[in-house]
Amino acid sequence: MRPIRLTMTAFGPYAGTEVVDFTAAMDAGIFGIYGETGAGKTTIFDGISFALFGQSSGAERSAEDMVCHHAHATDLTKVELVFDLGTERYVVRRIPKQERAAHRGTGTTTEPHQAYLFRATGMPLEEIAGDNVGEVMAEKQVNRVDPEIERLLGYNAAQFRQIVLLPQGDFRKILTATNDERSPILKRLFDVRLYENFVERIKRDAAALYREISEERVRRDTHLGDQSEEELVEAIRLMNEEIAKLESSVKSEIEALAQCQRSLAAGESLAEKFEAQALAKDEEGSLLSEADTIKESKLRLAKARSAQTVLVAEAAMRAADEEAKASQIRHASANDALTSAQATFSAAQEALNRTDNQKNDRDAAHARMQELERFEGTLGQVRELQTDLEASRAKTKSAAEKQAAAERRLRDADQELAALRDLQKEQPTYARALQDAGNALSVLERESEALTRFETAESKRDLQAAEVERLQAEHKARNGHLDACNVALKRAEQDLTDVQALHVARKLLPGEPCPACGSRDHPDPATGNSERRGRHDQFEKATQNLRDAERDEVEARTALNAAKSLLAEKRSELDALDRPERDRQSLDLAVAEARDKKTSLEADIRFAELQDKIAAAEVSVEEASSHYERARQEFSEARDAETRANTFYETVLREVPEHWRQGNALEKALSAAVARRDALTAAHEKAVDGEKAAAINLSGAQEAFASAAASAERANLALSKAKTDFGERLSTTKLDEASFEAAKEDVPQCDLFEEQINSYNQRVAANKAQLERLLQEIGQRTPPDIEALTAARDTAQSKLEDGQQTLTRLKRDLEAKLETQQKVDALLIRIAELEAEYGPVGGLSDLVNGNNDRKVRLPDFAIAAMFDEVLVAANQRLGPMTDGRYQLLRPDDIVGGRQKRGLDIAVFDANTEKSRPTKTLSGGEGFQASLALALGLSDVVQQNSGGIKLDAIFIDEGFGTLDEDTLNTALETLYELTNDKRSVGLISHTEQVKSMITEGFDIEVTPSGSHVHPRRSAA
Repeated sequence: MRPIRLTMTAFGPYAGTEVVDFTAAMDAGIFGIYGETGAGKTTIFDGISFALFGQSSGAERSAEDMVCHHAHATDLTKVELVFDLGTERYVVRRIPKQERAAHRGTGTTTEPHQAYLFRATGMPLEEIAGDNVGEVMAEKQVNRVDPEIERLLGYNAAQFRQIVLLPQGDFRKILTATNDERSPILKRLFDVRLYENFVERIKRDAAALYREISEERVRRDTHLGDQSEEELVEAIRLMNEEIAKLESSVKSEIEALAQCQRSLAAGESLAEKFEAQALAKDEEGSLLSEADTIKESKLRLAKARSAQTVLVAEAAMRAADEEAKASQIRHASANDALTSAQATFSAAQEALNRTDNQKNDRDAAHARMQELERFEGTLGQVRELQTDLEASRAKTKSAAEKQAAAERRLRDADQELAALRDLQKEQPTYARALQDAGNALSVLERESEALTRFETAESKRDLQAAEVERLQAEHKARNGHLDACNVALKRAEQDLTDVQALHVARKLLPGEPCPACGSRDHPDPATGNSERRGRHDQFEKATQNLRDAERDEVEARTALNAAKSLLAEKRSELDALDRPERDRQSLDLAVAEARDKKTSLEADIRFAELQDKIAAAEVSVEEASSHYERARQEFSEARDAETRANTFYETVLREVPEHWRQGNALEKALSAAVARRDALTAAHEKAVDGEKAAAINLSGAQEAFASAAASAERANLALSKAKTDFGERLSTTKLDEASFEAAKEDVPQCDLFEEQINSYNQRVAANKAQLERLLQEIGQRTPPDIEALTAARDTAQSKLEDGQQTLTRLKRDLEAKLETQQKVDALLIRIAELEAEYGPVGGLSDLVNGNNDRKVRLPDFAIAAMFDEVLVAANQRLGPMTDGRYQLLRPDDIVGGRQKRGLDIAVFDANTEKSRPTKTLSGGEGFQASLALALGLSDVVQQNSGGIKLDAIFIDEGFGTLDEDTLNTALETLYELTNDKRSVGLISHTEQVKSMITEGFDIEVTPSGSHVHPRRSAA
């Protein structure tokens, strides 16, 4: 990679835009970058490193830290690098994440990290500017540009810092440092983070697996309790044998109980038949006593059915009579309506004749109304013209006011523009103050975030400690509850045993064997109240309570162990954090003060979008001037329009006579004329409508009268026929009118009589059939002894229940043990799997963490291996520098009888043929050795990166203490590097180097920031 041109804007100490053209310096082969301490010499290399990788050259500073504090608040920090790779040319641009002034409103906004990569092959350097930067390869997104840069270069940021900016100063420290001081320097130089991360990951994975194995073992031991796995298996076997014996015994007792239940069922069935026979005989006597009532009901039903056939004729006769009476009433009403309609028609004809004689009066009234309406229309037009005239006068007045307002607006716009231009001169001071306040607040907020992380970790630790205390108390309480449940179960088991003994004692007979022990002697049978219920339920409840308590105790113990493990993790997390120097109160106060300062500056809205405001003010002045000219023109036009409107108004007004213009005279006269015309017209129309209505009404009355007469005649004929039909129908039933009236009352109850009679007949038949069936089923048998059969059934059932309860308890105990065995087996499988997984991981963790024969951790081993490679490459440089006198090596140490090589470094002196510590080297010799180490590191990293070729390297400081001969030797070595078309840049602040290497750059420090100036050699 050959740097061609670096452009930095508001970057580090460079407030403006600095362009560093490396073309001449690279052509010179070796060049210098000179300036005072802190001027920004290394910042040039930071710019190259940031442009390529988004990181500073030392990786100690973040990209945000590279923002220049001298720059204007509106200037964005950005870097551009033009570089060549072989025959290809590329351009990379970067903008770091930063706070900038908002484009709109007040305050600031965050600009995100952005990166752009372009291919500019074939483009001259002077043409690469602005948007003319070549073909886009990746833009905007950092995660697309970074991989492309590494692919092109063949190395990453860490390797770049090792092979391009040679850390010669760090290698000088290596030569004089102790073994403990040398290790962190080598870690930083060789970048063994990959190995450190691997070691931490393996260690973390092994610890997680070991913790999981321990937790699973705790769960297994918790389920087993005080017994071993073998004891659990033996207990299950014995319980299975006992259950098999009890199941056989219960089966026999079930068969005995079934036989007793069948005998009791047969006896209960026979007793029910005897009881049913007695009830049937009682019902037979009750039916005989109801026979007379049923006979009377049959007689009333027959008469009611006969009367029912006459009811229709009777209803028709009554309906015909009512219709005849209604027809007579309608006929009389129609006659009265006809007489009234004839009188109304005569009166309507007379009224119509009177209005026909008033036609001339109606025509005169209409002509008068039209004349007055014409005058009214003219006056309406006059009023509209008057409104237009008044509007024209108002427009003239408004135009005059607008002209005055436009003049004031133009004067105000001129004053506002002048004020904004004065404020523009104060803006740079305000922007610098705002940026300084923002940077100070950002530093304090990062410190506050670190304190928050520490406080959060501390709070989580305290909360977890409290949780452990709570779980300890809970486990203690559940342990106490478990002990109480054990005591309760023993008491319930003893009570159940006593009751079962009483049941056995109650069944003992002299000389008969005991069902429990088989003995025929019963010297001391159990006594007491054997009828107490619920003993078995209490035992089952106590057993379940014990199981629940055991489960609760296991859960509490597991939760407590997990909480303790989590507490240890929280403590480790807290220990890994640095304790902040300031407390929350003082830090919050400082943050609040910084935020208030920044807020107060942001609240000053005078500078918000100031340039836009000035531009807007200039536009406002132009607009106000234009607006004033338009207002003046509008006023002139409004005065002309007012004159024209006044002339037209006076011309139209002269068409109306003078007396009609006064007050409301015309309105009153027009109202009277309209009223007279309307009254005459309405009277005539009313007479015409009345005559038509009267004629229609007369015709309808005549038709209604004829229809009513015909209807009355038809109704009389229908009544006569209905009376004849009723008499004939009554004679066919052989009922006189009195009997008909009496039977008619029973017609609604016909269905009830039939239902009563049918029900009686069915009951008689059913009773007879039941008596015959029961007599046949009972035969010659006698009533059974139900009490004796019930007692036998209860005895068998009690014996069966005792056996089933014992069997159920054993099965539940067996189920609990089988469940425990299943859980234990699953845990054993899981533990075996975890142990198999932990074996290689744990072994590897021990190996890479120093638990090996050499007692060396993997990162230290990697450092030693890389250090050996660097020493070999360094000796290839150091030999020619010292005429073959010195070689660097790592001496062997004898530890515990074994040969071991640490990180110590010695120098072999060919003159004495002995090794001695590197701290014995003189200043010039030490510089040569450190320079050889730096070049050796660069060579090794290049080889390990695929043999990449470097077009330029930089060496930072280290030349100030050399004598002239040593400096000449060092420079000769560096000139040898340039023979391979490699340029070397020296970063120094000493006059001695500056006088010998004249090509390069000078850094000038000014109050407003640093500036880069190119140097030219004397030749």
